[in-house]
Amino acid sequence: MSVAVVLFTADLRLHDHPPLHAAVTSADAVVPLFVRDPAVDRAGFAAPNRLAFLADCLADLDAGLRKRGGRLVVRNGDTVTEVCAVARETGAGEVHVAAGHSAFARAREDRLRRALAADGRHLRVHDAVTTVVPPGDVTPQGSDHFAVFTPYHRRWSGVPPRAPLPAPRTVRVPPEPRSEELPGRASVAGVSPALATGGEREGRKRLRAWIAQGLDAYEDRHDDLAGDATSRLSPYLHFGAVSATEALHLARAR
Repeated sequence: MSVAVVLFTADLRLHDHPPLHAAVTSADAVVPLFVRDPAVDRAGFAAPNRLAFLADCLADLDAGLRKRGGRLVVRNGDTVTEVCAVARETGAGEVHVAAGHSAFARAREDRLRRALAADGRHLRVHDAVTTVVPPGDVTPQGSDHFAVFTPYHRRWSGVPPRAPLPAPRTVRVPPEPRSEELPGRASVAGVSPALATGGEREGRKRLRAWIAQGLDAYEDRHDDLAGDATSRLSPYLHFGAVSATEALHLARAR
């Protein structure tokens, strides 16, 4: 039986998820994995609201996987160490992950690629998962980046985005890998009372509502904070609970 690991990072969703789609298509069983890495917290990302929103996203992702016959495997520790351990436990030959774009994410990706190769395993990195266009694909002649937004936007708008992918109908997870307990919002102290509920279901609901009711006036009202006219999608896009590519297709269709 062939097994593949899907490492979730800033892409906490089932719809339009190229790494998950590739793994489900190519392997008999898939291990959906999220690693709570202390290095991320040490980098300043352990704010209460962020941890609570993340807990919502992970709970919703696990619920969606269980509806499809699977589950989310959560580990605590160094990401590279834990991914390699899960791959060994399950005999996985490949690990699928969304391309990272920060210096931290790229360094982690390089370490993971080397560690897996040392075990005879492969890392499959997928572009355009957390962004519509892979960073660096849109550049002006004679330079590696645009310095002015308007010409960048014109060039970016001319790049055809990939078609969104459906959520898998079934996710078969092998029984071997153990999982830590999912973090819960209730265990996080200091959370703002008005913090939105995280997760893909809530994010997709908000996206549909904004497309139907807020998109037409967005150009004029997107800075109207007092008028509550913003999309309120930022945290869902940040955690990847909503696909930027799918949002673009829906907006253009509107």
